[in-house]
Amino acid sequence: MAKDTDIKNKIKAKLDVLQQAGTLAEVIVDDFKKGLLDRDYSAFPVAVLQTSAIESETITNRDNIRTYVFEIVVLSKGEDVKDATTVEDLREAIIDKFDNDPTLGNTADGAVEPSSSPAEPIPLQGGKSYIVFSILIRARAIKTLTF
Repeated sequence: MAKDTDIKNKIKAKLDVLQQAGTLAEVIVDDFKKGLLDRDYSAFPVAVLQTSAIESETITNRDNIRTYVFEIVVLSKGEDVKDATTVEDLREAIIDKFDNDPTLGNTADGAVEPSSSPAEPIPLQGGKSYIVFSILIRARAIKTLTF
């Protein structure tokens, strides 16, 4: 199994724990079949885990460090958001889950760096809106070269 798949599975497991705790109502792994705004979500807030981008940096003549960047898009219904604290608390809870496992169960031996985008409203038809933000998980892993 590819390292990015291992890391993605660990991220998904963290999101599932947040769902079981009631912090998130739904967790989806993106399958690229529909756009984020074209989906029918069953509950909110929902987290959609995207596929990674990969960066690579040489650290020795035998090892690279790869950074797998996963975006988690979090959508809430505008009418469910009471105030900015609602979004800030949700964002903080998600980031805390990753801060408290800095190697994602040893799949990211170079550390995990979570960060967040600002929250933004996205207007929908009928006067409704989503409040959306992204959590970026930068998971760094050593890759031994095989040349």
